[in-house]
Amino acid sequence: MKVAVVGVTGLVGTVMNKVLEERDFPISEYLAVASARSVGKLVSFRGNEYTVIGLEEAVSRRPDIAIFSAGGNVSLEWAPRFAAVETTVIDNSSAWRMDPDKS
Repeated sequence: MKVAVVGVTGLVGTVMNKVLEERDFPISEYLAVASARSVGKLVSFRGNEYTVIGLEEAVSRRPDIAIFSAGGNVSLEWAPRFAAVETTVIDNSSAWRMDPDKS
């Protein structure tokens, strides 16, 4: 399963990585995703180093799941773009809470 962690360089993204590792979540391809200022940085996941990519590239790679931990504004703008390419979006922000059309 191809999984994108959006906001991977932030505090919540770092914890998200740790939880995915601890739970041995089935990931065949891992995408480390963050804002433009973090693109090119390296993050560690399961003992491997990954280069952070931007949101546009992540959408174009059509992950199966995108886990958002990048804040409400990022989620409001980018979650629909991921969903449009049939990515299942899991959002950790408050952006979609109380929205009866999003579940």
